[in-house]
Order: sequence, then C-alpha cells, then structure tokens
Amino acid sequence: MKTEILYQDGSTAVFGDGGGSSHDGHLAIERLRLITARSALDIYLRTGMQLTRNGAHLAIVNVIEPLTGKRYARSRKGKEQALADCCALIESIESNAVVWEDE
Repeated sequence: MKTEILYQDGSTAVFGDGGGSSHDGHLAIERLRLITARSALDIYLRTGMQLTRNGAHLAIVNVIEPLTGKRYARSRKGKEQALADCCALIESIESNAVVWEDE
C-alpha cells in the first residue's frame, strides 16, 4: 500500500509500506521542519533534555519565528507558546492536503 499526499502548493509526500517516504516541494519540506521543531520543543518541555545542542531554542528561532513573525521569550512559557503555534501550523498544512491511498 502506498499513500500519496498533495499539498496546497503542489508539493507531494509519498509514504510506502516499508516505512520509507519521500517529500518534494516547499510545503512538504516545511511540514517536516515543523515536525522536527515540535519534537525538539516537546522533548525539552517534558524532560528538560535537548534533542540537539540548544535544539529547542534553535527550533524556535530558525523554524517557527520566521513562519509566525512572532518573537518568543526564552522562558518555558515562550517555548509552550511556540509549541502551540508550531502545532497550529502543522494542522493548517495538513488540513489543506489531499490524501490518496493506493491499495
């Protein structure tokens, strides 16, 4: 079984049975970046550990802030707000996508 996803800008993501996937185009790659940023923030907020060196802050500065246009405080509250905005961005991308499954 193969699942293909077509995003609003014409980007595509293809997921196969074997666990592999391919992503092509701006929104498909942006979604991957946001998912990684979400993971970095979630791990930090749950455990206090970083996914990579200073990963939570860098996820905010390099991925989330450019997309939202907001500045987030370096506090826990700022990271929680950034995580909420990140999840909203992912939801926005995914809600406007068309999913096709080949059986």
